[in-house]
Amino acid sequence: MRHVQAVMLITFAAASMSARADKTWDAVKDAAKQQVQTQAETRLGLANPSPAGAKVYFIGIKDGDTVSSPVKVAFGLSGMGIAPAGTQFENTGHHHLLIDDPQIDLTQPLPQNDQVKHFGKGQTETSLELKPGKHTLQLLFADWKHQPFNPSVQSDKITVTVK
Repeated sequence: MRHVQAVMLITFAAASMSARADKTWDAVKDAAKQQVQTQAETRLGLANPSPAGAKVYFIGIKDGDTVSSPVKVAFGLSGMGIAPAGTQFENTGHHHLLIDDPQIDLTQPLPQNDQVKHFGKGQTETSLELKPGKHTLQLLFADWKHQPFNPSVQSDKITVTVK
């Protein structure tokens, strides 16, 4: 009887180890596929698709407002999720703020400069120092590699006057 129990226990343990090995192997294969996809997207400059209805918008500031510097700018998002730059999850990305209408290529990762502010840690607001006068602001949502989605997820451009 003990022999039969021992054989059953060994058989169960072997099956359990085999199942864990299969899950581990599946995880390794999934990670390898993700890595190859990531490399291809990066090398080829492929844009990720945006879900239908996704949009970004400003909260608490609108076209034509007169504001004081520093300007609090809050970012709204619907139909997608926020993830830090470098973190690849489907239908997620992070905000970029375009100031004074910079010329950008929507098929390439966005540059980072005084006119293109990156919020790659997943921030949803900022305090912006702007000189007195008229300024345009626009939100653009981009993927883990700072590349805009296709079709692009961008707000309407607004003009504010800083007094």
